[in-house]
Formats: sequence, C-alpha cells, structure tokens
Amino acid sequence: MNQVAPDTIAVVDPPQRYAVVLNARARGWTGSVHEAVQRFVPRRDLFLTEDFRQAQTMVQKVLDRDYDAIFTGGGDGTVVYLINAIEEQIQAGKIAREDAPPVGVLRLGTGNAIATYLGAGPIIEDLEALHAGTPLQVRRVSMVRDGESRFPFAGFGWDADILNDYHNFKDAVQGSTLEKLATGLGGYGVSIATRTMPKAILRGSHQVKFTNLGPRALALDEYGQVIEERGEGEVLYEGPIKITSPSTIPFWGFNIRMFPYTSLRPGMFELRYYTGSIGRVLVNLRGFWKGRMPPQTLGDWLVTKVRVEIEDGTMSYQVAGDAAGYRDEVVWELAEHPAYLAIPFR
Repeated sequence: MNQVAPDTIAVVDPPQRYAVVLNARARGWTGSVHEAVQRFVPRRDLFLTEDFRQAQTMVQKVLDRDYDAIFTGGGDGTVVYLINAIEEQIQAGKIAREDAPPVGVLRLGTGNAIATYLGAGPIIEDLEALHAGTPLQVRRVSMVRDGESRFPFAGFGWDADILNDYHNFKDAVQGSTLEKLATGLGGYGVSIATRTMPKAILRGSHQVKFTNLGPRALALDEYGQVIEERGEGEVLYEGPIKITSPSTIPFWGFNIRMFPYTSLRPGMFELRYYTGSIGRVLVNLRGFWKGRMPPQTLGDWLVTKVRVEIEDGTMSYQVAGDAAGYRDEVVWELAEHPAYLAIPFR
C-alpha cells in the first residue's frame, strides 16, 4: 500500500481475496444480518468472534492466509485491534510493511467513528459491492500511540467514564427484560443519566499538566487559527480539566465531530481538553455534537508528542472507544507509520 501518498485517498484494484472478520457480539449483529452477510461472503472467508481470546486466534489465522485485504466490523475497538495485530506482525518481521493488507472498515457495532470518517455505508451494501468486484478506496490515516498500542483517538475523563459505566450497566441487566434497552445509544443514555452524570457532578475536575515533548506545539483559537507556538519541554497547560483527548480524525463516535482541526497540519494530531461543567454540555448539546463549546471552556493544540500527567490521582482512560482502565500519566505520540484503511469505492 505504499502507492498511497500521505494524507490522501487512492482508488486501487478490487482485492482478489479478502477476509471478513466480524464481532458477533456487536450492536446490530442479528440473525438477519448474519444471513445477509453469508450471501456475499464465502464461508471460508468469513470469521466471527465473540471474545478477545477468540479474536487473537482468529486474526492470526487470517493473517497467515495472505489475504489482499481484511475487512472488519464491530466498532472502533475492533478496527483498532486489527490495525495493531498487523503492526505486530510487521514489527516481528513476519510481514513486510509494503505487503501488509489494508484494513477494510465495515459499519457494525457502537460508535463507528472510523467508519464515519472513511465514509463507509451500511454493512450489507458494502459487502455486496465487494462481492461485485468494486475497487477499493484506501486512505492513509495517521495514528497516535501510547506505548502499548496505536489508535486514531483516545482520552481521559468523561468519555472513558461513559464507556466504563455503559459496560457496567450492560453487565448489570444482562439476561433481564432491560437487556435490549442497554444496547447502543439508548444504553449509553441511561448509563450517562444514572451513573456518569451523578459521579461527574460530585467529583468535579482533575488537575493535569500537559508538557510538549515534540519540536513544537501550536495553540489554536476557536476558529482554528494558530495563536501561539511553544517548543520542546514547555508546559502547554496546567490546571483543571473534565476531559482530554488526542485524535487524528474529526469524529468521536455517534457522528460527534469532536476534533475539527485534525487536518490543519499534516504530521500533527489534535489535543483537545474541556474545562467546563456537565451542565454546559447539556445546555449546548447540539453544539457539543458538532464539537463547538464556549471557547473559554476548550483548549486546542496541534502536537506531535505530549506528556499528560494527572496530578491528583488517576483518571479513567479509553482507547478508540474501549475502556482501558485508569492511569495517572501517559505520553501520546504520533506513530511513525500510518494505517491503511479501506472501504468500497463510491
């Protein structure tokens, strides 16, 4: 995939052989979807996973079969898992980087920030297009890394709290009459109202410190204009926050355009933090959905490497929409190599 220039989209020949790896526990996976998928994907090339351990074994099997492309669906975490599995094979010398298959993104599950960014359509329509021999639209997407994995977005604070609370809520009602309510956007709404919001109101802010570790960092105003530049080792911000995230793509899930400035400077990612109250979010929910909040409550930087220190304990952490525990410090850095992500050409 080295024929795709940085930060551009290329149209390439349809894959001769491609695998489809799907999370059978994802929101939207039903018997009718399974039946429809089987119409367009040969059984030998369809792989269904239900848990992390099974996914590890299955992805290794898929990579060993030397497919031209590997399509996957099940939410952003599923896509990122495959991106990292391929990178591990490259680092181990099992696949040459130029021979690595692109990761095809199918819209299935909750969130789907990556699918939204790429312009993926409904899963059955995309699989039908692939079956018909449609060319691939491949995009070179920059990644951020935290020392453990690579991803297009992550975060501390409310977003990670929401994920933890959502999964706890689903576990609590599993097998009950409320189980269907707990799936998808409705489940997020209930868990936010009953769990995340009360905790956020009681807990208040966390004290953090951002230190630039790259050659330069650019502060942006509410219009995306550069208003300040700082060098390596300089503190970008020290004070209270409610949430902070790095991202290389504009979307955050559910079509929320949380990161409007990711494409302003190639070779940098956006670091955004919010200092306002949850009440401000609720009052301005439409603006929040479009990534717009009162400028005095937001901070935006373009960086290549930054250290985030939680100075008063730990904060919940998420990676690509999956809860990732709690941390008191992390270094986010632009990964050296991008991911090549594909959808059927439109």
